[in-house]
Amino acid sequence: MIPYSFSDVQVLVLAAGQGTRMRSAKPKVLHELLGKSMLEHVLITLESLNVAGISIVTGHGSSQVQASINMHHQVGWVLQAEQLGTGHAVQQGELSCADAEHVLIVCGDTPLLRSETLAKLLKEHITSSADISLLSAFQDKPHGYGRVVRDEHGSMLHIVEERDADESTRAIQEVSSGIFCVRKSILFDYLKKVDNNNEQAEYYLPSIVSLAANDGCKLQASQMDDADEMLGINDRSQLRQAIKVLQARVVMDWESQGVSIEQAETVRIDVSVHIGTDTLIRSGTQLLGNTHIGDGCDIGPYAVVDRSWVDDDVNIHAFSHVECAHISMRGEVGPYARLRPDAHLDEGVKIGNFVEIKKAVIGEGSKVNHLSYIGDTEIGKNCNIGAGSITCNYDGANKHRTVIGDDVFVGSGTRLIAPVEVGDGATLGAGSIITRDVQKHGLTLSVRSEQRYVKDWKRATKK
Repeated sequence: MIPYSFSDVQVLVLAAGQGTRMRSAKPKVLHELLGKSMLEHVLITLESLNVAGISIVTGHGSSQVQASINMHHQVGWVLQAEQLGTGHAVQQGELSCADAEHVLIVCGDTPLLRSETLAKLLKEHITSSADISLLSAFQDKPHGYGRVVRDEHGSMLHIVEERDADESTRAIQEVSSGIFCVRKSILFDYLKKVDNNNEQAEYYLPSIVSLAANDGCKLQASQMDDADEMLGINDRSQLRQAIKVLQARVVMDWESQGVSIEQAETVRIDVSVHIGTDTLIRSGTQLLGNTHIGDGCDIGPYAVVDRSWVDDDVNIHAFSHVECAHISMRGEVGPYARLRPDAHLDEGVKIGNFVEIKKAVIGEGSKVNHLSYIGDTEIGKNCNIGAGSITCNYDGANKHRTVIGDDVFVGSGTRLIAPVEVGDGATLGAGSIITRDVQKHGLTLSVRSEQRYVKDWKRATKK
């Protein structure tokens, strides 16, 4: 939690670029890292700062970006119809900054930024009465970034983009993150003075630094502790690198909260996942979307749990796939089981190997142990569903429900042709085909053909 309020700061998020190096029909800032787009990661960080407002500058794919973000975030929108550089992009947001004293300018492709880092930048900017503050970092390999040039006294003079830098300037290891906080009263005046006399013929936002330095403005660079935070994503290789860094953060955070994670480099845990204490996440497991895992669970190896709720003390064994399902306390699933959407397992339910459950409620203490399909079904308490049993729910046009009462024993290889109901305490003989409702208690089985033996019969042989 950020213990400061920056109510006099307006944020502009620059998200207008096409991102041609991504080679995608999707706008660059909508590519995802661990379940959220890179732009959403930036917005979540900014929303914790208690700023006056957030406006997003869009251009390429503007309608796609707005449709994606408006579902979850309250922001303003600014259109940069023609992409002429970062300085030009900021100019388009002048009206949205009318009531602010300071403008924080952030890139929409920097999803690793931490709110603490931005809060430090804003606090230092405001308390020092700086005119322009830059978030910088030292990079061992500064390739691709603008270099921070200082005078002999260490004061910041200007920022030189790499493509415009000479050899000595490229050797500088302090680089610009592209993130600035600028006093609004000077920002847009200086932007009008910026020219596009550079290799790209673009209006660079960092050009305001040298203009302000020449006028004696107070400039400062706030250095971030972790240079990974400024990683900008321009291609899929950089996206992969950022995902790796973000996943390592997520793993460390859960480990600090009492979660054990085997072979963490093989595990995927989305940022919106919750995991309880004393839970073990085994190697190769993926926890996706808004998944909740309770206390004392054992998940995997190589299990996938997607947008599901898992209560305490649940075991999900190897290679099981759980999607939009609910597993109650002390449940056991797999190995090689599949829970499809709207599968609900009550307490103590056992779902065994090669079992598929879809849109079904399995009552407390019931078991579906082997090689079965249960769809559009309600099963009561303490039932046993034998191996290879199937609820035949689809007639080619419509889905029909099967209802099974409490304490029912279904013999192996049984077919229940829905719609059908089975009363409490019933036993269904192995291999039965059930087409009508079954009475409570007693044994029900379909008539079986007589078993015959043909003496001296021989199988055909290959010619």
